[in-house]
Amino acid sequence: MLAPAPASVVETSRLLWRTRGEHWDYEFICVPEIPALPAWLTTLEAMIGDADASAGELRYGLLEIDEPGPRGSLVFPYVATRFLDPARKDWTGRRVQHFAVWFPPIPEEAIEGLPGAIPADWHLRVLAGLAGTYGSGEVFGLPEAAIRASRRGDRESRAARAMAIVKRTPPVALLEGEAAPARWRRLPTLKKKRLDPPGAVSLQVAGAGDNGKRPGLGCFAACLLVLVAVGRLMIGWVGG
Repeated sequence: MLAPAPASVVETSRLLWRTRGEHWDYEFICVPEIPALPAWLTTLEAMIGDADASAGELRYGLLEIDEPGPRGSLVFPYVATRFLDPARKDWTGRRVQHFAVWFPPIPEEAIEGLPGAIPADWHLRVLAGLAGTYGSGEVFGLPEAAIRASRRGDRESRAARAMAIVKRTPPVALLEGEAAPARWRRLPTLKKKRLDPPGAVSLQVAGAGDNGKRPGLGCFAACLLVLVAVGRLMIGWVGG
């Protein structure tokens, strides 16, 4: 029995995408609803963090998420790539990189059919589909002055607004395209645990930890306790 072919359209509900704008640094502009994780940075790094953006390598594999309760593990096939934008550059003239992962709605037993079923340029087709949202002046081309203004107490962050705009991207049709099975690399199954409820963290920005928070607060508290203890000890010595 033949495995079902992947869907011919890519929807943002199954798309993970990290990139940058002309004036803002790398961050997620789209996170999937299927599958759902509280944070995506370490997962993305495990998939394509070591890939060469200029090489055009295509990767695929399985993401296994350990769900709490009787459901157990859920397994999601994916395709992923890291690539350079054909046209866009940042304000310094450097070419923009994209980190893209798509979770096609197929069963895990259909995984081996992906390299021959998905066009080798699937990511470029999706990028073209994002032109009206990510490529707009409200997201990629947002002026530096508007970015500075958004940091001065806006209730909704600029990054959250950008993600909301990108989420409105219509489904992108892949249609027929040239497959290149030799360019694909199968990765070992990636296993993750859902430690927090879905949606607890919807956005990861460049330079943040995997829970979306800057490290260091715990270290500060520990150092403060040490200083208090040393101060008390010194007072005891003086009093003696």
